Amino acid sequence: MKITDKLFISLSLLFPQSFVKNVTKLMTQGGLRMKPRMYLGSAIFWSLFFAVIAFQVSLVFVEAKLAWIAGVVVWMIFVMLADLLLVATADNRAVKIEEVLPDALQTISANVRAGMTTENAIWMGARPEFGPLEEEIKIVSSKCFGGKPISQALKEMGERVKSNTLQRAVKLLVEGIELGGEMAPLLDEVSRDIKSTTALKKEIMNATLMYTIFIVFSSIIAAPVLFASSLYYSEMSLSIMKNRVQMPQDVPVSGGFSMLLSGGGDKANLVNPSEVNLFAIACISMTTTMGALALSQIRYGKVTRGLKLVPIFIVCALSIFFLTHSVFNSAFGYLIR
Repeated sequence: MKITDKLFISLSLLFPQSFVKNVTKLMTQGGLRMKPRMYLGSAIFWSLFFAVIAFQVSLVFVEAKLAWIAGVVVWMIFVMLADLLLVATADNRAVKIEEVLPDALQTISANVRAGMTTENAIWMGARPEFGPLEEEIKIVSSKCFGGKPISQALKEMGERVKSNTLQRAVKLLVEGIELGGEMAPLLDEVSRDIKSTTALKKEIMNATLMYTIFIVFSSIIAAPVLFASSLYYSEMSLSIMKNRVQMPQDVPVSGGFSMLLSGGGDKANLVNPSEVNLFAIACISMTTTMGALALSQIRYGKVTRGLKLVPIFIVCALSIFFLTHSVFNSAFGYLIR
């Protein structure tokens, strides 16, 4: 065993056994082959690694107390991302299975009508175009041929996939098998029910299109443009104030917003422009993150499906922010010269 593997396993001992079981279930539902304790140990190691880097970098710009806070925040963010990654992987795999599930059920139904037993019909229903569902069907068939009852094998498949649609379908199939009903009509009916549910979800997505447009526009376009205009206004205000009011040369500002709340030359109330810039970047990042998650909840009913949109939203919004600020400087730069 490698030294890093021993280190990761040692770090994973910090987690209780119940938490390890939940992680194991999520990794199984996501189709991940990595050992759960290895994953937990690596997550702790890398979160501490980046937390230390954030602490050291923050010490250059802020005092030690704020640097400690920055390190703790970075550590918490990476720990949460490690957990959300498992949930997102399991959800994405479930979505892929739900998309092909009706076709798979119809294939199995056709095999049953052709005279095959239920076990053979399921085995022959494993096709490459079904993606992750092919692997699950093969696991069910291998367990059936190994002597396990088909109802039990199907129940275990429902537990390995984080999908309510698949679990309901498995429940109906198990009840039909235990009651001795005809499988072919049951499979066809379940397939039609899943297709109608999918069609209803698409209608809901179309009905919420306006909400989607509003969220995308406000988080990616409107917010960056407003923050860029605020930043430029701060720079312009300071430039005008320095020209009209003989500001002392020892005032610690760097060409940014200067609001003298108490009048005169009170330096305590000066707002550094770099602080305005950092505040804008932080707000844009938070707004786009919340917008991506809200968009996913509205359209898909699952917050975790919006995780893949977060980096795209942040990059687009920050690009518009810096581009808009550059346009303002080019168009109105003569005002602050």
